[in-house]
Amino acid sequence: MTVSERLFATTDGLGLSLTRFHRADCGDVVLLVHGLAGSREMFTRPGHANLVSHLLDSGFTDVWALDHRMSGRLPYNTEGHRFTLDDVAAYDHPAALACLREAVGDRRIHVIAHCLGSVTFLTALFAGLVDQVAGVVSNSVSLHPRLSRRARARLRFSPALAPQIMGMAGSGLKPMRTGDTGGSGYGRHIRRMAAAERVVKWDEEDPRLPDAMTNLAGVRTPILFLAGSENRVFTDSNVVTYRELEQVAPGRHRLQVLPGYGHADPFIGRNAHAEVFPNIVGFLTEKAV
Repeated sequence: MTVSERLFATTDGLGLSLTRFHRADCGDVVLLVHGLAGSREMFTRPGHANLVSHLLDSGFTDVWALDHRMSGRLPYNTEGHRFTLDDVAAYDHPAALACLREAVGDRRIHVIAHCLGSVTFLTALFAGLVDQVAGVVSNSVSLHPRLSRRARARLRFSPALAPQIMGMAGSGLKPMRTGDTGGSGYGRHIRRMAAAERVVKWDEEDPRLPDAMTNLAGVRTPILFLAGSENRVFTDSNVVTYRELEQVAPGRHRLQVLPGYGHADPFIGRNAHAEVFPNIVGFLTEKAV
């Protein structure tokens, strides 16, 4: 396997990166998207049966991981900023997909996204800002952020705690280090979404981003929603999204409830390689034909 990094810029001038884990060219490329204050390292934990290794061993031999502006590896979370989730959806994901397309051409692209990476990617997808995606695996939360009572209370009093509350909360890992103000823009935005129990724009007049919730039946990309039964951050968020999509597009998407799993456990849990990863690979394999 070779590991390489591809740098790119968003239209608002931020430098981001894609990391490629390449064993061989194949017809189906997988893009991994981390959550708030996470990074590509969530999917490559050493000494552990991590998702990247599992994908490579399962025939998906060209895997990429995005570090978007919420990444703990980049400086944007260690300095004051006013970014919102709309900036990630409007700028980061379209630029990342364009960069990836330049590298892989017309091969099928599948996306696996976690936490606020999932919220923002699906916002971009349903708003029509990204397309030509063969399938998506969404973990924990997507179009209907529903915070637990405890997480909602903590976020109400301190939006800057957002990385601690939902970055790696409940995972047994320490969250990526962030500054005192880092992530507070995201925290305020997710608090507004949680109050509405659906994705909403920070600025309703913002012309960059159409309302994702008005096109639920129009997006034909199939989605596998993963929902840990013990998720103490976003509770049943993905269950609610799946049920709403099932009403407007019956049979298009799929829900996998994971007994005993929490917020980040489907990717980093002790038995995830045996209990979760095969379900992900099975879904991707179906969408690869």
